[in-house]
Amino acid sequence: MVKTLIAGGSGFIGRHLSKKVKDSGNEVTLLTRKQDPSIPFNQVTWNPAIEGSLSGKEIEGFDMIVNLSGAGIEKKWNDSYKSEIVESRVRSTSVLVNAINSASSKPKYFVSASAIGYYGNVEDRTVDEDSSPGNDFLSNLCKSWEEEAKKVDKSVKLLIPRFGVILGNDGGALPQLLRGARSGVSFNMKGRAGWKSWVHVEDAVSSIIFMTQVGYEGAYNVVSPNPLRMDGLMNIIANEMGKKIRIRLGPSIARIMLGEGADYSVFGGQKVMPKRLLSNGYSFKYPDIQSALNDLFGTRE
Repeated sequence: MVKTLIAGGSGFIGRHLSKKVKDSGNEVTLLTRKQDPSIPFNQVTWNPAIEGSLSGKEIEGFDMIVNLSGAGIEKKWNDSYKSEIVESRVRSTSVLVNAINSASSKPKYFVSASAIGYYGNVEDRTVDEDSSPGNDFLSNLCKSWEEEAKKVDKSVKLLIPRFGVILGNDGGALPQLLRGARSGVSFNMKGRAGWKSWVHVEDAVSSIIFMTQVGYEGAYNVVSPNPLRMDGLMNIIANEMGKKIRIRLGPSIARIMLGEGADYSVFGGQKVMPKRLLSNGYSFKYPDIQSALNDLFGTRE
């Protein structure tokens, strides 16, 4: 039995990962700010903003520690919230790394989340894990996030999943995309919609388990091998809903709604390939957008 401790286990990805680990017959414990008796898992309290809030002794006995902590990027960005986005990721990673390094019995794996924002807005250029990082807000955030994780003791295998746009019914990007499609609205900039590197939430969590099972260490891209442009994505979603995209909003309106985040979440282009997943033999359950949406629309309540 694998004993897994998950920080951010009550969030979108964390909920799916916790369930999958438990359903496979393994033990799950969540790191939480406050105990919640309604959550069907063991819980350990911590404060991801405070160094020393988690001791090495509290994490002894776990085979894998997963870090999915971080403030959401779907809110409207301003300077204050951008600081929170950075601090919530880098500080929580530091707290976990320090606890692991001080533990007398260390986990086999430390899984610490990152994102394909690492590569910056690359537009039409295809990138993979061997590509250089960008130099904008999100890429600098991801670099700092990953560098903090790399401070973990060298006896612990470090896995860094760089998540793309995750599609699921209970969180991630899909609910927002559905609202736009329902209203017949999409986005483009200068007549061209950016590339979207997406992944079904089932493949997102399954890839973590797969990569630990094959003994992989390092960063890997958590994206489908079939990215598509925003226009194509929105047209397919609208078609599934029996709707049609009639309005394409430009950047000025989107920035009013989302602030600076619109440049990344809506207009930013990233054509990212999952080179290391494929080379290690991972088989996507939902490799193309139609199969992913068929599943998600078929399981919507």
